[in-house]
Amino acid sequence: MQWTKNDISNYLPEKPYIDTVLIPLIAFDPSADERMIKHGFQRELNQVFTSLMEREFKGRLFLAPEYNYLDGFSKKEVSRLNEWVSRFNKQPFQYIFLFTFDAKWKKHERELEADLIWIPGLSDGDIQSSETQSFVKEQVPLISELIQGYW
Repeated sequence: MQWTKNDISNYLPEKPYIDTVLIPLIAFDPSADERMIKHGFQRELNQVFTSLMEREFKGRLFLAPEYNYLDGFSKKEVSRLNEWVSRFNKQPFQYIFLFTFDAKWKKHERELEADLIWIPGLSDGDIQSSETQSFVKEQVPLISELIQGYW
């Protein structure tokens, strides 16, 4: 289920059965030309991964809107993200996963009030390339297994 009117309408009566939320973490920096391409590619890659996870676990997993933050974040960003997590806890979701390619979140993992799934992803490329498609095919089953391990 995704953050759309139709899916939310379906989610509300089925709330007891949908115990997991996946929050994509998306870095961006519009002031740095050299990082805009990298961030754009990683956003696309994040969307591919999270859409596949949502499809695979439809009826059990809710895909949240993207959490966008400026690259090079501070401790305030951790607090802001934890506020998001606390709001999702009110639904209540038993399992909350944060999905990112940004290694900076690993430094703050212990401060987060959700489980972090960090994938050392490709920093640049073509989302349609065979290299990217191969990367996705290799990683998706591993991420699925990781999520199922929490259940």
